[in-house]
Amino acid sequence: MMRKNHRLLLTPMCVFAILTSGCASVSYFPKNQEIVKSIDKVGNFPDIPSAYRYFDYRSKAIELDKVLFSFAESDEVRIPVYIEDDSSTWSPLGYWVDQSRETNDYNPLETGYLRRTFGFPSYVGDNRVSSAGSEAMTTISSVLGSSYAGIDKQNQIFDGVERDFVEMTFASYDTGSKLVHNVGLQGQSFWYDIFPQIMFARLYDMYPDTPFMREIILNGADQWLEALPYFVLDGEISYEFVGFNVVLKSPTLLGDHIEPPNGGLAFLFYSAYQMTKNAKYLDGAKRVLDYLQTYQKNPNYEALTDYAPLVAAILNRDHGTNYDVGKFLDFVFDGDSAFRPGWSVLEGSFGNYAVDGLVGQGGDYAFLMNSLHLATVLAPLVKYDSRYAATIGKYMLNLANNARSFFPQSLSLSHQSMDHYLPFDLRGSLAYEGFRNSYNSVNGYAMGDATTMFGQPCDLSIYSSAFIGGMAALVDKTNVDGILKINLNSTDSFGDNLYPSYLFYNPYGLDRSISFDSGSKKVSIFDSVTNTIVASNVSGFVNLRIPAKSAKVIRILPSDRVPVIPADGNFIILNGRILSRYQAAVNFVDLSTRAELTSSSVIALETFAPNNDEIINMKISFGDIVTYEGEPVSEFSYQKSMLPDTDYTLKVEIMTRNGLSDYVTKRVVCR
Repeated sequence: MMRKNHRLLLTPMCVFAILTSGCASVSYFPKNQEIVKSIDKVGNFPDIPSAYRYFDYRSKAIELDKVLFSFAESDEVRIPVYIEDDSSTWSPLGYWVDQSRETNDYNPLETGYLRRTFGFPSYVGDNRVSSAGSEAMTTISSVLGSSYAGIDKQNQIFDGVERDFVEMTFASYDTGSKLVHNVGLQGQSFWYDIFPQIMFARLYDMYPDTPFMREIILNGADQWLEALPYFVLDGEISYEFVGFNVVLKSPTLLGDHIEPPNGGLAFLFYSAYQMTKNAKYLDGAKRVLDYLQTYQKNPNYEALTDYAPLVAAILNRDHGTNYDVGKFLDFVFDGDSAFRPGWSVLEGSFGNYAVDGLVGQGGDYAFLMNSLHLATVLAPLVKYDSRYAATIGKYMLNLANNARSFFPQSLSLSHQSMDHYLPFDLRGSLAYEGFRNSYNSVNGYAMGDATTMFGQPCDLSIYSSAFIGGMAALVDKTNVDGILKINLNSTDSFGDNLYPSYLFYNPYGLDRSISFDSGSKKVSIFDSVTNTIVASNVSGFVNLRIPAKSAKVIRILPSDRVPVIPADGNFIILNGRILSRYQAAVNFVDLSTRAELTSSSVIALETFAPNNDEIINMKISFGDIVTYEGEPVSEFSYQKSMLPDTDYTLKVEIMTRNGLSDYVTKRVVCR
């Protein structure tokens, strides 16, 4: 069924009174309809999973911290030895690592970290850690995940002794390259060199007073900023390398294997900019996104691409850029990666287990770490572009439900590779690395690479389980089953977190009301989806109506401050900062990436404009070839004589009477 939403729904100007200090101040906002941007694959997800039930990630994360860090109850330093056929040796999982000495002029920026630190195996019982060392991907992520779950990892008490696990992550700082990176040589993998630096930066955002931490992050940002001019292949700017040696200023080539830095690099620069307000870092973030904006392949690899949509949305709102957030979301959700074919956000089911929202190899293998990590990056995006609220709310609901398949106690023993529960983890807080479509003739099977590829005894994964804390921070239940309270500030590192912010998505076909605790102080409740104040001068529990199959992005504002609309009328400002904005939207309806089109194909479109505005122009182009320009249409078919057979970037642009604009792109093949 084609949706024709370009019709304008006009309503009169609405007036909202905000009571401030006993006096009434009046703020005028045009009451807005919901303006929607979609993610094509999420449209295929069920509105609510058929076997939905709320999963308590917070209790899992708190229990996980106890299991992981139980080694800190003792001061004993031991060499980790995990015996494959003796699971009693797998606990405690962690261990202390003492340095040989600490110099009088100790400075981790120059000498490296010389104090006590700790390590974990990547998987339970993984004896490779004794020879290769502990991965930063595991140690830093574990501290970050526990912190997201509300545990103070800087001042954590074990047996009466205060431990600072935040400072201990300095052990992964390499004074030679000036980067926080994984074990091994720097320059062999963008993934291993950039992801730990991002986790370290996100950890700093939670503990900003930690000595030396700021300098370590800025050192890394400077190194990568200096590297950008050397991202060149055959005389052209290119990120198609497996890694880059920042000391030698040299890209690393390894056959056909490529691990592009993607949005991860943009996030590091954005983080440094937020820390310093130095324009060079903002320029660096833009240079990365400029490259991706015109890039003609899908560069998705592991989790670095996850950051491109978020940084793009932030820069679009706060710095006047016009990046293609939808294109970057397609990079993440679609399965057409040029460097890891099939890697995407999944849909459908593995056997009787739904996998909508999980991340991994399409049709084959979902991975816990990638699935939960993506949520910590995508959820905050709706603060900066509320048009994506409903589609990201729907994605989050499916992910939160379906990720429980990675946990041992969610599955029968015949659907998981470990045939017994570990005695030191009776509550099942340690999860499997992966979930397979089919393994040993069983459909829907929790397992991992540890046993099948690395010869290790256990597929329960520490590096994957670390991100349970991220979900604990994001997701809470409401009084309506199936409507989640998603905390948009909790994982928004270096973000716009001045006002408490929440996403509520209603998956049902009827409006529902939830009971929301607005706190003990008088506040105003602002919805940036419709740009309306839904309640003013309230406190305690209030009822919020969530429209059917729609969403609200709630911002909790001081009751004595009044948002205003500047002369241009497109932004809503509070205390000199952007709170929200008026936007238009255009979407393709049921058009998949790399779809093959002919002149008989009907390209369906939906458009949205704010109330008291209307779309007056639409332009449709295939690459540089303009095939239509005029009044908005809901369906379009091109003339074959205009388009040679080849690949194109199909682009639809709209303009409203009040000067708002939007565009949507999709990579297609014309025949």
